[in-house]
Amino acid sequence: MKPFIGITTGFTGEDSLTRIALREAYSNEVRRAGGTPVLLPLDIKQEDVEEYTARLDGILFSGGGDLSPHFFNEDPVRELHSFSSSRDNTELALIKQARLSRIPVFGICRGCQLINVALGGSLIQDIPSQMPQAIGHNPKEIQYHEPYHSVSILPGKSLIAGIVGQGSLRTNSFHHQAVKQLAPALRVTAQTSDGIVEAFEGEDPAWYVNCVQFHPEMMCEKYPEFRGFFSDFVKAASSACKSSACKSSA
Repeated sequence: MKPFIGITTGFTGEDSLTRIALREAYSNEVRRAGGTPVLLPLDIKQEDVEEYTARLDGILFSGGGDLSPHFFNEDPVRELHSFSSSRDNTELALIKQARLSRIPVFGICRGCQLINVALGGSLIQDIPSQMPQAIGHNPKEIQYHEPYHSVSILPGKSLIAGIVGQGSLRTNSFHHQAVKQLAPALRVTAQTSDGIVEAFEGEDPAWYVNCVQFHPEMMCEKYPEFRGFFSDFVKAASSACKSSACKSSA
């Protein structure tokens, strides 16, 4: 059976007209890699998280808005304009349950930041104001698939090196927050020339955790090598699926 891949969603609209939203590229790339995408609502109740994750073989934490700094014990800087407690609480609960159940996870942009905070790390709330020496990370008028800056892959064996090779990689970039203090269970695997963390992975060999600060799902059509991030993740989810007889579905 194809592994069931949960994908976290964002929202559009105002208050009573809020709609769950997700760019189609996420589900397209999961499907192309051999997984079955399952869209997750952003307001899953705490008591239902275990039931949701029991039916999933992997979770992709998607991009989106800012994470509340309250979750890493900071007050907001002036440049932080919005966040969603519903989404934050749901995703933090999902990653904690995924850790307990050793469900493979893949974090993209916001998802990368979320996983770091969930495991005990912190964030730079606004790169331009807090790191004025940084290169550009959040262009305003550029296509999503456009390579924007170079990412240096750190020497040594890592998930990202296994996917795209050693050396450097040109990626897109759409974020003004980033990892500040990396969580103890994680290790950096790629960064930009200004020291911003662009990829990290888990230290526990029994739990697949791969996170990137860029958006590979938007690069895949023009740059097929980025599909490797999804095939590697879905492969890990397939292994988890097989080892547990695809949960109760096999």
